[in-house]
Amino acid sequence: MNKVILFATMLITLVFANAKAQTTATDEATASNKVEISPISSLRLDVNAMTPEQASKINEFISARQTNRGFWLTMGTALLTTLASYTSSITIDEIMKVADIRQNKKNAWEELIWNECRYVDSLTYINTLTDFYSEGSYNSALDPADLRFNGFTLNAQRNGEDVLKFYCHVDTSDEGLCEIYNHSKFRLVLDSMYFYPYRCHLPNWSANHIYLDEDEEYDRNTRFSFDERDNLKINLDFAISSSWYNEAIILAKNVKLGEFHVQVPIEKSSLTDSVFVYKKGTEGQKPLNITGDCFIVPRSFMPLPGGVSHWGTGEYNVKVTVSERCGITSEMEENWKEDYRCLKRMRKENKAKEYFISIYEQNGSSVVRSLLETASRTARSEVGL
Repeated sequence: MNKVILFATMLITLVFANAKAQTTATDEATASNKVEISPISSLRLDVNAMTPEQASKINEFISARQTNRGFWLTMGTALLTTLASYTSSITIDEIMKVADIRQNKKNAWEELIWNECRYVDSLTYINTLTDFYSEGSYNSALDPADLRFNGFTLNAQRNGEDVLKFYCHVDTSDEGLCEIYNHSKFRLVLDSMYFYPYRCHLPNWSANHIYLDEDEEYDRNTRFSFDERDNLKINLDFAISSSWYNEAIILAKNVKLGEFHVQVPIEKSSLTDSVFVYKKGTEGQKPLNITGDCFIVPRSFMPLPGGVSHWGTGEYNVKVTVSERCGITSEMEENWKEDYRCLKRMRKENKAKEYFISIYEQNGSSVVRSLLETASRTARSEVGL
């Protein structure tokens, strides 16, 4: 018990000492005595901004189709009344379980395979985002003029290398503009996507509590291989929520406005120099569509002196969930006994020895979550655990 307490004390001391050192570092430190810690993985999400030309296109479309701005007041009141009863926090939980696992070796092996063939990561903004619109409105809560939001840019890395790059924008085609005008909803269009399958998180060793040492060699392939894995798919889910005050000064908090989904199958034959590349409009390439839609963000009511009604620029939050999934080839399944023995040995000899900390950094509409290793393994060995 004393050893455990001592280890916990040393671990806390190390983490806080590391955090303090990073906080108090100055420009006087030289490059020779700086210690750089590279994140094991990182996920970055940016909200894209409309260009003046894109915003003008939306404003002109709306102006040409309305003579009475009071239309938006009616629509805004209807939405405020309807959505307030569905207040909920945005949470996407992926629950994966193996049902009715029998007590035999193959089913035990299948459970391990199921775990390592799934990887899920998610990211949420620490602080809510402001300015869904670039200007306030004197018309209504759902006045779509001066839209600033224009989709997302997502970048996932592993060991400092790109795994996924994803870019999408608000649909401003005639159909997309009609959706905004008639239903107060917007859709997203995928512009480009880059995925590096040989750098991905599959097989997911951490799901089976296995820690791999980069300096060691193993009897099993530790990185993704199309020779052993098939049906590789990348799934991305974006969920948008908002909070606002209506004219009755009633708060609608964390209301779910909509979701977007995209699933991309990755085949070995579709790779270019070991990379899956999608660019909208490429000849001969099947279009990838983002499904789902979302209400435009309601503006909060802000009464001004003199009885003037005014609505703000819209506050919202975003959660993105990224998942990698695959299956196994028939050849790998045929050799399940040998593979099971290898996995058991790896679990016994390579149990997770490191502790990890997640660091969130938000700068405006950009948020990054980095996963770092701590120095806890050193602390464990010094205590004798």
